[in-house]
Amino acid sequence: MTPEHPLWLLFAWVVANQAGAPIPAAAALIGAGALAGMGHASLTTTVAGAVSASLVADLAWYGVGRWRGAQALALLAKLSRRAAARVKMAEQRFVAHPLVFLFGSRFLPEANPVAAWMAGAARIAPGRYLVIVTASALGWAGTWIGAGYAVGSVTTGLTKPFGVVPTVFVPAAVIACLGFVLKRRRRPARRSGA
Repeated sequence: MTPEHPLWLLFAWVVANQAGAPIPAAAALIGAGALAGMGHASLTTTVAGAVSASLVADLAWYGVGRWRGAQALALLAKLSRRAAARVKMAEQRFVAHPLVFLFGSRFLPEANPVAAWMAGAARIAPGRYLVIVTASALGWAGTWIGAGYAVGSVTTGLTKPFGVVPTVFVPAAVIACLGFVLKRRRRPARRSGA
């Protein structure tokens, strides 16, 4: 398998994730970054591919929002007053804070298509929208790929004296430790003397 195949797979994975499919992209981006950190892929190409894939999904939903956004909102208002009120409130918040909405939704795959659709329905200028989502996609992809790149760079130095074992177990141990710490923080404190 040539180095281009994993990049196309990553591209398709990110398009699906950012279009709203319930598949996690963070793990794939971390893995791609680790491959780049170990010298098996280009960091620049990996980031550019992930950003491009994000933009494909964003622009598709933005186009749908510009094309049928107002009609969909009107239909929803006719079907349910309660849903219409909630959509209207979300739309007002989006119009008041479009940058926060678009940047924050990037990290929530199910919210990203809604934000892109609302941007189209709110008639945000295409050039302005493209600048916002490009910066957002760069921050999102750069965060996950950069984390993987750091792990890949560290494990590359470990694989020479110890073999392939650290490449698998070091990232797994780090993820397990993070999960344990987060789980302990969520546990409610017990009352003493009760």
